[in-house]
Amino acid sequence: MKKTTPKKLSEQLLKYGAFSAAILGTANANGQIIYTDIADETVDAANARVAIDIDNDTTGDILFGVSTTTQFAFVFPASSSMAPGYNTNLFVGFTSGPYAYPSNLTLGTAIDATNGTFGNQRGDFNYSSCAYSGSQFCSGADGYVGVHFDVGGNTHYGWVRIQVAATGATIIIKDYAYNSVPGQAINAGQTLSIEDNQLSDINITALNKTIAISNLTNNAEYNLIDMTGKSVMNGIIDDSIYTIEANSLSTGVYILQLSDVNSDAVIRKKVVL
Repeated sequence: MKKTTPKKLSEQLLKYGAFSAAILGTANANGQIIYTDIADETVDAANARVAIDIDNDTTGDILFGVSTTTQFAFVFPASSSMAPGYNTNLFVGFTSGPYAYPSNLTLGTAIDATNGTFGNQRGDFNYSSCAYSGSQFCSGADGYVGVHFDVGGNTHYGWVRIQVAATGATIIIKDYAYNSVPGQAINAGQTLSIEDNQLSDINITALNKTIAISNLTNNAEYNLIDMTGKSVMNGIIDDSIYTIEANSLSTGVYILQLSDVNSDAVIRKKVVL
C-alpha cells in the first residue's frame, strides 16, 4: 500500500497544531524527549517567516526567515512572524563582530548549559551564498540548530533539523524535539526513547480513508483526532495487523494516537484521509 504524503502545513498549523503531530516516548534517565515530525515546511520569498512552537504550548519559540531582497537565511529568537520582537530564547552558536551565527551541530552533539550561545539578535545561517566565513549552513545538506528556550521560567534544551539552500534563498524545516525536563540535555537529532517499547516498529499507512496498522506486538488503544483536538474515532486493536475504515469522516489531516495497553508508551502520527 502506498503511503500518503501529508500536504504542506500552513504557518498556523505548524505553530498551533504541531502538538498533535508529536510522538511521545516514555520517560528515561535523560527525561522525557518529545519529538515532533512535521510535513516539510519551506521558508522562501512567498512564505518568508515561520514561527516554530517547539514545546507545543501554542506560543512560538523561534522564528525562521529568509530575505525577500537579498538571498540570505536567518533565525530570530521570536515568538511570532506577525510581531517578531525578540524573546529570551537562545541559539547554540557564536558571535563574530556585530554578527551572530548558529552552529551547524553534528548528529549526537549535546545541547546543554555548556554550549556557547547567543540571543536578542538575528542569527545568519547563510548570507548570499555564505559570503561571511562564520556561516555554517552552506552545503545545502541537513543540519541541526540547537535551542535553549524558556518554559515557565525554566530552561529547556531542544533542536530543529533544517536544510538551507546553498544560495541562502530557502530554508526547509523538517522536524524538532526537546527535553521536557528543565535543565536536562538533549542530543542533536535525538528523538524518542520508544526503541525499548512495543510501539517502536509499527507501520501506519493511510490511503483512501483507510488506515492500515501492522507490526503491533501488544494490544493497543487507538484514537483518531481531528485538528481541533476532537476525538472522532476510537477503539481497541487486538491483532498485529489492523485496519481502520474512516469513510464517514471528512477529507483532511488527522492524528492517529496509539497507546500500548501494557505500558505508558504512546505514539502519535499525522495521517491524511
